[in-house]
Amino acid sequence: MNIIPLLTDTAATGFNPTILIVWGAMFAFMWFFLIRPQRKKQKETEMLQSSIEVGDSVLLTSGIYGKVVDTVNNVLIIELGTNKSVRVPVQRNAVVSKAEPDLSIAKDSEA
Repeated sequence: MNIIPLLTDTAATGFNPTILIVWGAMFAFMWFFLIRPQRKKQKETEMLQSSIEVGDSVLLTSGIYGKVVDTVNNVLIIELGTNKSVRVPVQRNAVVSKAEPDLSIAKDSEA
């Protein structure tokens, strides 16, 4: 059996296995450094948003802090301000984190 016709046939078709390896490496790079961390962060955010209960202090995407006073399906009733009279309905996916505002007064230190 002569190997030369086999080499010329594969050369004529233009199939190069190194291109397949390069594309596979590019896909693996994108998966591990772009897609996988984004999905992980999205799952963490969904878990946080589903674990919100009445009484939790939350930070909204708009930068407003509030306290959850009621939940109805996918809507949270948030109490804003210190006078406890402002209640605003927001969607559950508008919550960024469970956090209380830092209301301490920071003094500038002069050096």
